[in-house]
Amino acid sequence: MLKIRNNNVLIPLHLWNELKSDLYFHELIEALEDRQDLLEAKKEATEFFDFREYDSKRLKAINIETSQK
Repeated sequence: MLKIRNNNVLIPLHLWNELKSDLYFHELIEALEDRQDLLEAKKEATEFFDFREYDSKRLKAINIETSQK
């Protein structure tokens, strides 16, 4: 089920989606996804950005996803 490889934990996508839809684990999965988005944004950034602006855009994106379901 879970595999550890090169200091990374690999989770099968079906399990990830199952946990994301579970009310108990949903916030944990969201926090991990947000963390990944932030790390990717930092790698791609060519200048400094305001965290509040980033968080505002992230919340808008989440609201759009939620309203489309």
